[in-house]
Amino acid sequence: MLQTSYLVVGKGHIGLATAVYLSAQGYTVYLFSRRSSFVPQTRTLHSIGPISPGSYPVAACSNNLDELATLNGGQLPLNVLICCRGQDIEPYAKILAKYIHSQMNVLVFCASRFAGWVFCKVLRRVGITEEQLPAVGDVNNTPFVSRINSEDQVRISALTNKFFVAAQNRTLTNRIVRTYQAVFNNLWPAASVLEINLNKVNDIIHLPLLLVSLARWESGEDYNIYHKAGPRTVGLINHLDCDRMAVGKALGVINLIDIKSHYQIAYGTTGPSLDEHMQQLGSYSSTTLCNPHHRYLVEDLPYGCFPLQVLARLAGVETPFLDSCITIGDKFLDIPLPWSAEFLELDLPQLSQEPQVNPSTSNFSQLNDHHRCPTENS
Repeated sequence: MLQTSYLVVGKGHIGLATAVYLSAQGYTVYLFSRRSSFVPQTRTLHSIGPISPGSYPVAACSNNLDELATLNGGQLPLNVLICCRGQDIEPYAKILAKYIHSQMNVLVFCASRFAGWVFCKVLRRVGITEEQLPAVGDVNNTPFVSRINSEDQVRISALTNKFFVAAQNRTLTNRIVRTYQAVFNNLWPAASVLEINLNKVNDIIHLPLLLVSLARWESGEDYNIYHKAGPRTVGLINHLDCDRMAVGKALGVINLIDIKSHYQIAYGTTGPSLDEHMQQLGSYSSTTLCNPHHRYLVEDLPYGCFPLQVLARLAGVETPFLDSCITIGDKFLDIPLPWSAEFLELDLPQLSQEPQVNPSTSNFSQLNDHHRCPTENS
């Protein structure tokens, strides 16, 4: 049966943008957030950007999942999109567990590494059996660039050309793609969960940009971290990316893409240097920070870079730049790094259990020449 209703979990900029994008295509959207009040009747969300501009209805917005299920005949929609930070994955998994079953298709929009893996892990811990697990797709990127303007207003400034997804196995990955390509025609399958999580790069980009401007950030200055990023700063991003690439190669990930290739695939940028690619991202011209608890640090360090370091230790790979960034960022933030090796319980054979895609047929085959460690001046 064709499913025409969706549950969007999370009311940040990606959650609002996703709700708008689905509603603009005529689908019924329910919006759940732990921080929202219950609105049992139709609510209007406003999109002011170049993508899907206009005002669109949401069937209901609530912080009470039972109320939303009641409006949908006592069950949640089969298609659930989780749009949140890494620190919200565990509580959302526990909240959703009451309604979880094997026919559901859960797409996780989260920059944190292993967000989908943690979601399934928490479900198992609260009693969901392997047979009851839904298809849980983790993505390497979001389908669009967006910015929240107010509680009910969002700006979608650009669509991603391609983003990739992998679920627990090839069969479930294909099911996720079939389900969601109707609304996201820029969604493509990846070979494995390990590939997806090694090809997440938000933390690789954001952390160096923040570390070189901590004084401005700590003072509460409203500034754009991408603006006037010099060659040495871009060089730090390149070196950090080199560590990520080394981890992926040690773990045998074939479809590993560097930062420049990421920009090329996702946004169609061109040029021989990372600096040239970054300068072409006009959609990030309004990315300003004035909050000392911004996700670029409080999410990307503990839930992005730190799990990558966990992988590096498991692979026996030295990551000097990654280690340095984590040490500095951790001392500055003084917050826990919760997704440790013990917590994640990473089963590397299971993470990469799907056969690797043949490079001649892979979506990444055109990028084979880029699979090298970039230099500061490349």
